[in-house]
Amino acid sequence: MIYKDRNNVVSIITALIVNFYIVFRLFDMNQASLFDGPDAVNVWARMVVWVIPISIGVTIVGTILFNIGYAIVTGNPKPSFLVDERDHLFDRRSSTAVVVCAGAGFMLALVGLAYGWSALIGFNIIFFAMALGSLSADIIKFISYRRGY
Repeated sequence: MIYKDRNNVVSIITALIVNFYIVFRLFDMNQASLFDGPDAVNVWARMVVWVIPISIGVTIVGTILFNIGYAIVTGNPKPSFLVDERDHLFDRRSSTAVVVCAGAGFMLALVGLAYGWSALIGFNIIFFAMALGSLSADIIKFISYRRGY
């Protein structure tokens, strides 16, 4: 498994864990009626503001620990950081997934807001569309490296 594959695996696992946590946290907050009232968007934003840096930190720590563990298990302590044209192609392919998902989520939220949905629903759509875009980008990169093209 190459270095970029290991990073993609950690990123996919972290994204799934964080997104499941957010979904369950949103359901709990909704059951506790924290989204009832004029400050619902503020409550949602405070939760998201804390989740984003924590998920970045977990991804960084997970990547470091996974690469250290992989080096210990395989006995190969020096990963290759060589980047070629194929890596750039895979990055462009995955960036397209991010743009498509984020753009579609933004447009869906915009149309929903135009038809009377609440701002909280709009923010959730945008947030999860971006999360889906990031997850799909990591999956596309992983599959691309596995296929080799």
